[in-house]
Amino acid sequence: MTRTDLAKDGKYDGWQVVDPTPQEKSDSVYCCGPAPVKAILDGETDLKYDVPFVFAEVNADCIDWLCKADGTMTKMLSDTKSVRQNISTKAVGSNTRLDITDKYKYKEGTEKERTVFKYALSRNNEKRDNDGTTNSTNGTSPGGIVPRPKIYMQFKEVSKPKDGEDVSLKLVLNSESRTARPVSINISVQAMRYNGSPVENIQSEVKEETLLPGKDLSIPILVPFLVYHKHMVHSDSMKISAVVTDKLEPKNVYLAVNDVILLDPPISITTPSLARVNQSTTAEVVFMNPVNKTLTDCTLTISGSGIVDGEQKCILPDLKPSHRFRVTFFLLPKKTGKKTLLADFDCSSFRDLKCTCIVNVQP
Repeated sequence: MTRTDLAKDGKYDGWQVVDPTPQEKSDSVYCCGPAPVKAILDGETDLKYDVPFVFAEVNADCIDWLCKADGTMTKMLSDTKSVRQNISTKAVGSNTRLDITDKYKYKEGTEKERTVFKYALSRNNEKRDNDGTTNSTNGTSPGGIVPRPKIYMQFKEVSKPKDGEDVSLKLVLNSESRTARPVSINISVQAMRYNGSPVENIQSEVKEETLLPGKDLSIPILVPFLVYHKHMVHSDSMKISAVVTDKLEPKNVYLAVNDVILLDPPISITTPSLARVNQSTTAEVVFMNPVNKTLTDCTLTISGSGIVDGEQKCILPDLKPSHRFRVTFFLLPKKTGKKTLLADFDCSSFRDLKCTCIVNVQP
């Protein structure tokens, strides 16, 4: 778009950000944009429309809080790097991902990026902590007492997490402390929506362990399929959190979080490589039940612009463990060119298992 409303020299012409599903009001109206990408890159947060909001979206920090039983909240971690790493769009003429991160912000951690960030805050008259560090509630002791060394934690995958299989990880703790440190480890697993809000708790456990000096402490974590599957049918990810409390100094509390995206079980769709307009052809969908549980309420939906009239939906019988189905659909292409055929499978344990194939339709 040309933005003569913002500058006569064309400085803010070009790509604009528009969100068709805004979640907040702007000047009392649910809208977002058009905000010039150039203004977001340069931190011009005093410009309309909604440049401050979009700038915040691509420069956000993730803050973790510990909510206590009495209602008080303690800041645990401030992650300054996980947001804004991969701003993407679909490439023109193909289904590949095009990285446009550098159009929205300068490289993370560079002097230019920091300068723009501070400039944006000043333009929007906001006062925020901008030290760019990762903080924790521990590590401060009154009276000049040397604080105990921090406890460092990370999750490690034992195997790739796949929907239909048990999820196995381990939590590894270590510290530079020269003495043994008894710790309490509270591990919780939650099913999460796409927007990061929890659906419900899957499981939780508390372990009492001792972290020895100079050694890693490895805590195995197992989330069985039969425990998580009913919670994950309508969820998008699984969040595993570990809150570790130093029992000798209970004010020292540490947090580690791991977001688990389950890999879908395989499903395939095939069709002849060539098809012709107004000539019938077929497509075959194959799926095998990967779990030790009979799948019920099975439905398969086929769609594809120019090759399927609307959607074809098929209700399938129950599928026993290690059994598979082969479903054949008849297609009647109406348009020439490369068309995408989509299959979508739903059942009692899985939702929206999708696969696609390309159909080259000739005259």
